[in-house]
Amino acid sequence: MNFLATALVAYLLGSIPSGVIISRVFGARDVRQVASGHTGALNTFRAAGVFPAAFAFLADAGKTVLALEFARAATGSEWGLALAGVVAVIGHCLPVYTRFHGGMGLTTAGTALFLLDGPVLFALIALWFPFKYVLKRSSRATMAVAILLPVLLAATRADAPILAVGIGAGAVLLLRHLGEGNRR
Repeated sequence: MNFLATALVAYLLGSIPSGVIISRVFGARDVRQVASGHTGALNTFRAAGVFPAAFAFLADAGKTVLALEFARAATGSEWGLALAGVVAVIGHCLPVYTRFHGGMGLTTAGTALFLLDGPVLFALIALWFPFKYVLKRSSRATMAVAILLPVLLAATRADAPILAVGIGAGAVLLLRHLGEGNRR
């Protein structure tokens, strides 16, 4: 029962459309009506500028932290943390509050990975830039590191729950970015 509650809370927290809320607070255009139409920090930057985007980034990271902390308290299990991390990413990408039109999941996935295995996150960030240069598109570079995420976790002998986050979050990011591969 605690795992079910963890999944529900993580999804609802992940679903909070930080970019939509913050762009409204700052009196900017609705992020869903600008550029890519996604609700994350990058599109908040496009719609409202650097400070609102920074707040959206921090809010997206914060909702992931809250989801993992709830999981820690509710389950006391690494598997509960893994579940919360992946489900928060799903909530961010497919939020119930905005009719399943959300962000791309980078901040939520990155925050979950940072909290569970920070060095692998920093390796992925370092790899993203050469991939971006070679592949010419941010979304393609993101798909490449999403594929490498579970591989790097396995190579560093991450615990099974952390590897599950890598597989789950990597799959969500890959699927979310597939349609974007030729756009950005």
